Amino acid sequence: MNFLGHFLKSSSNEDVMFFRRLKKITTLKAYNKNVYRTAFTHRSKNLKDNNGHLINFERLEFLGDSILGIVVSFFLYNKFPFANEGTLTMYRAKIVSRENLNQIGQKIDLVYFLDQKNKMNFGKNIHGNLLEALIGAVFVDRGYQKCCRFVMKKILVEHIEIDQLQHTVLSYKGLLIEWGQKTKKNVNFKTNSDTGLDPEFNYTTQIFLDNKQIVKAGGVSKKKSEEEAAKRAFHTMNINSRIHG
Repeated sequence: MNFLGHFLKSSSNEDVMFFRRLKKITTLKAYNKNVYRTAFTHRSKNLKDNNGHLINFERLEFLGDSILGIVVSFFLYNKFPFANEGTLTMYRAKIVSRENLNQIGQKIDLVYFLDQKNKMNFGKNIHGNLLEALIGAVFVDRGYQKCCRFVMKKILVEHIEIDQLQHTVLSYKGLLIEWGQKTKKNVNFKTNSDTGLDPEFNYTTQIFLDNKQIVKAGGVSKKKSEEEAAKRAFHTMNINSRIHG
């Protein structure tokens, strides 16, 4: 489908509702409306411009990812004036993690703007992808200063518990392995593909502590399966209190 034809099909009422709801999120007036439409166009629509180039949110997602990293780094630099480079890097990684961006994008309900009927078929990462694409669109439309203000006020302040970053876990698997090394415990992960009927569990992970199984969990990918199992082990063994106790 032609890109221009796609937008001409949108009714004026739909257009008004689209940008009225979008402004509630960004608090900014949209000047370049097409860039926001692009930010919520999935590649499965197979839209092309007059030169045959594909039109979807992926380029804006790439741009938004870069802008987000810069704004978050600047924010943390000012918020924690005495934190060293390692701490700032860790905090930034927690804020821009895929899981965290997915949660924010889902809370804001960005899939509402997708011009697609089967919105649930894109997986959980669609929420974070759209958030980054929106950031990219704001940057293109309103420039760095407006985009920076949007990210800080509407994303960081409203959706990130900055003072709790120290206690936020980025990777339960990494934390569990680190705990095992410090306490001289033998922690092993055993992950196998799961041929069951549930599409949410393509892999199953068992965690052994000194050759004794302590938890078992599943996930759609090997990484998610291991992370879920590690999270269960973390809470089952009350490792947090042992670390800080």
